[in-house]
Amino acid sequence: MPIDAVPDHVAVAVPDFDVADARWRDELGGRWVAWYHARGLFRSRQLRFRGGGKLELLMPSEADPSPDTFVRRYLDRFGAQVHHLTLKVPDLPAAIGVLEAEGLDVVDVDLSGDTWKESFLRPSQVGGLIVQVAWSGQTDAQWAAAHDFRPEEPPSDGAVLRGPLLEHPDLDHAAWLWTLLGAQVEPDGGELVAHWDGAPLEVRVRQAPTAGPVGLRFDGVRPLPRDAELGAAVVAS
Repeated sequence: MPIDAVPDHVAVAVPDFDVADARWRDELGGRWVAWYHARGLFRSRQLRFRGGGKLELLMPSEADPSPDTFVRRYLDRFGAQVHHLTLKVPDLPAAIGVLEAEGLDVVDVDLSGDTWKESFLRPSQVGGLIVQVAWSGQTDAQWAAAHDFRPEEPPSDGAVLRGPLLEHPDLDHAAWLWTLLGAQVEPDGGELVAHWDGAPLEVRVRQAPTAGPVGLRFDGVRPLPRDAELGAAVVAS
C-alpha cells in the first residue's frame, strides 16, 4: 500500500549560499521563500521557481568549524550535489509503519516537534538519493508569517524546476519504490517518471550501471555542468 505523500522540495548541498546564488537565483530565477539555521549543524535556504517547484540549499554552519556535521561530511564525500528529496505526509507514524512493513529501514526518526516531525530513508535504499519523509504543522505562508518574512515571487520568465534526474540499475525496483512513496510511475522513452497529482516536482529515473543523482531538471534553460561551488548539474528537460 503506497503512503500518502507529496513532494515538498529537493535539496542541494553547497559550500556557500552567497556563491551558489549566482546559479540558482541570478541565472535561473529562484526566489527566497524560507530559511533555517540549526546552530552548529547546518544552514538552509529555500528558493521557489516559476511553476512552484522549491529548491533547498544546504551549507555547513558557520558557527561550528567541526568537520563532523552531515553537510560537511556530504560535501567531503560527494561534493556539491543533489542531497535529498522531501516528501510531506499527513500522518508520519502511519507512513513509517507502511515503509517498515515493506522492508525499508527508516532512520533518524524525530517525532518530538510541534510543527515539524521527520524521518529518512538511506540513499542505499532509494537509488543514491536520501528521501526525507516529514510532517509539517504549518504551510509555507504560515511559516513566513510567524517569522515576519515576506516570500519573494519568482520572475515570470524564470526557469521551471521539474525535479531530480536519477540513475538506477533496476528500473523495475525503482518503479516499485516510487510507487510505494505515493507517486504515479509511468514509462517515458526508456525512462521512468514518478509524479504526484497537483505537485510541481517529479522524479525521473534512467537506467545505468550504478545508482545516484545526475542533476536537476529545468524547463527553459541551457544545460549547466556540476560545479564545486555552485552545486548540482542543471539538465534541460
